[in-house]
This record gives sequence, C-alpha cells and structure tokens, in this order.
Amino acid sequence: MEGRIQKAREGRWNGGFAPYGYRLTDGNLEINEEEAEAIRVIFEQYTSTDTGANGISKYLETHGIRKMQRQNGKNPLFDAGLIRKILKNPVYCGKIAYGRRKTEKIHGTRNDYHLVEQDNYLLADGQHEGIVSEDVWQMAQVKLLAQAKRYEHVNRGQSERTHLLTGIVKCPICGVGMYANKCIKYKKDGTKYKDFFYYGCKHRTMQRGHKCDYRKQIREELLDDAVAEVIVKLVSNPRFAAMMQEKINMKVDTAAIDQEIANYEKQLRQSYSIKSKLMEEIDSLDPDDRHYIKRKADLDDRLYKMYDKIEESESQLITARAKKQAIEAEKITGDNIYKVLIYFDKLYTMMNDVERRQLIEALIAEIQIYEERQPNGQWLKSIKFKLPIIEQDMNLSLDNDEQVETIVLLQRENS
Repeated sequence: MEGRIQKAREGRWNGGFAPYGYRLTDGNLEINEEEAEAIRVIFEQYTSTDTGANGISKYLETHGIRKMQRQNGKNPLFDAGLIRKILKNPVYCGKIAYGRRKTEKIHGTRNDYHLVEQDNYLLADGQHEGIVSEDVWQMAQVKLLAQAKRYEHVNRGQSERTHLLTGIVKCPICGVGMYANKCIKYKKDGTKYKDFFYYGCKHRTMQRGHKCDYRKQIREELLDDAVAEVIVKLVSNPRFAAMMQEKINMKVDTAAIDQEIANYEKQLRQSYSIKSKLMEEIDSLDPDDRHYIKRKADLDDRLYKMYDKIEESESQLITARAKKQAIEAEKITGDNIYKVLIYFDKLYTMMNDVERRQLIEALIAEIQIYEERQPNGQWLKSIKFKLPIIEQDMNLSLDNDEQVETIVLLQRENS
C-alpha cells in the first residue's frame, strides 16, 4: 500500500490501463488526442446543457462518436455508466486520486464483492496534463451531486411491489437480467381494471448504449409459479432430506488456506526486515562519497520495489483472510439455507414477498428461459443454484409432465 500511496502523493500514475483519453509512455500519462476529443464532448455537453448521462450516450451515438477499440473494453459505445465514471474521475482535470473506491462484500452474498465509492480519498496534483480544466470538472461534480439528490428514494410507497425474479431471470438473446414492468388494464368505461406485471429485457429499448432485439415480455406469475413449483418438487424428493442433512453435518476444511495465510505473513515479515535494512543503509550513506548520488538512487529504487512487494503481499494476505472468512461464513449460510430448503414447501406459503425474494436471491444464481413459449405453456428452461445441492442429476418435471431442460443445474455458481 505504501508504494502506491507515495506514487499518488507525487502525482504519478499508479499502474494499470491508462484512462480513456490517455496513453501510457514510460509509465507516464500523455493525452491521446484521438480519444480525448470524446472526453471533451462529454464534459462540454454535461456542464453546458441539461443533458444527463443517458442523453449524452445517445448524443455520442447519433453524432458517430464511438469508443476506440481497446484490449480492456469490448463495447464500442459510450454507455451511461461509463460516462458517469468519466465525469467523476479527477484524472481528467490533471489530478491523481488514491482510494476513490474500496472493495466491499455485497451484503447477503457469500463471495460477491463490489467497488464502493468513498467520500474521503487522497487527491494530488498529477504530473500529467488535464484534458479539461479543474473548473469544468468541478461544475460536473456539482451537477452529478444535484442529480443524485433529485433521483434518490426518499420514501418508498407502501404499494411498491417486490418482484421475485427481477435481475435473476436472464434474457435469452443478450443474457442481461430481465426486469419487471407494469401494465395497467382499463375497463371499457375507462376505470382501472387491474395491474399486470411482466419480465422484459432491460435493453429492449436503447439503454446506456446497449440495445437488444428481444421484445417479448413474460407474465410474472407464470414464471414465479414455475420456479417455486420446481423447488417444491425438488425438496419433496425422498432422497433430498437425507442429502441436506449430510451436507449440514459436513465439516469445512481450511488447512490449505491457513497455510497460504502463513506463507504471506512470512513473506511480509521478510519484506519488512529488508525494508528496514535498506532505510538504515540510506541513512548511513556518506554525502561526501563521490558515488553518493548513484548509491542513493540505487537504494531508493530497491526501496520502492520493496514497497511494491509489501503492497502486493498485503493485498494477497487480505484476500486470503477474506477467503477464509468467506469459507467459514459460507458454511454457516449454507447450513441455514439447507435447513430452510428441507421445509421449503411449508415455509414458502407463509413468507411475504420480501422474504421470498431474499430466499430466492440466496438460493438461485440465474434462471434461463426459452425465446418462445413452449407448446406446454412453459417459459422456464433452466435454473442454476448458488449452492451445491446435489452431485447427481435428479429428474424433475412440472405438472404438465413436460421436462424442464437442465432444470437441475445444481452445481455451484461459477464452478
């Protein structure tokens, strides 16, 4: 960590791919004019018009401004998410930041982490030239903050509906999560009849630079009921309770990760010892020595490399310790879910919509559907569970006796 922090204080780039609009030359950021033009347009449009990130995304596309192809990005369009990241990044006004985002565990998950923006972070004048002025960048931050306040949820209505599978069911064409939409039906006299809810691809219209051609929308209750029915049939299988009990009784083995942690701790102790010796050597140098400048430069270089090595070891140690905690927490979480599953058919009918959603999120990684509704009326194609529920195939069918394809993809997510 110390090496990166020191680099940031000195205004030097901390490594990794250069931000869009820049290129790396001998480790230093230089403006890439081919890419920088789009950055200038984004800031100009955002600060001098009422256009938001989505509007700028459409503006860039209609004006033929597309991203230059890079090895760290495939989408040729500037989507709204990327535009917001560009607007927030102080590198574009000639600054270097450290600690803007922190990796944190996603609440309610076992091994899922995400980047969380921090309010307090190190910000220093960079050694590179800014693409926009600091005044323009500050104007963008004011507007971003104002828009965030404008759209934040102050008080959610009591009538807000919880959608069981939103984001979990995937579009059969583009693979992104499908989200719930409401359609209000009216009687002939114009009075309201009923609300109907559907799952539709979030990209079926141009959203944040992406567009999907899948136009169909699936009735919520059809898909929700099919998924619940599959799980009820699974837990009703005579072999299921025995398998669940066996998994609850299993002990978790952390010997390998314990050894990994011990190795990183040993590396850190050795690195800190070498760092101390290098600092002592630097302090003991004789300024009158004719080779003083070269010897100090050599020792400084070795010290910087040691800082980087310490940072790497610290990061690896943090990751290893987090992995061990995740393994232990996973065992506890898994046991609880296994116990719930044993009595799923009884508990599910007693749960409210929020509780059902929480259970589905903890249990299911993703749901695949068919592009077209099947002759038997089913949309459901497959379910992938987050937990390793069974190690062998278990044939399941819905009430109409039609088999659900690979419905028991019951291996661990990302296995």
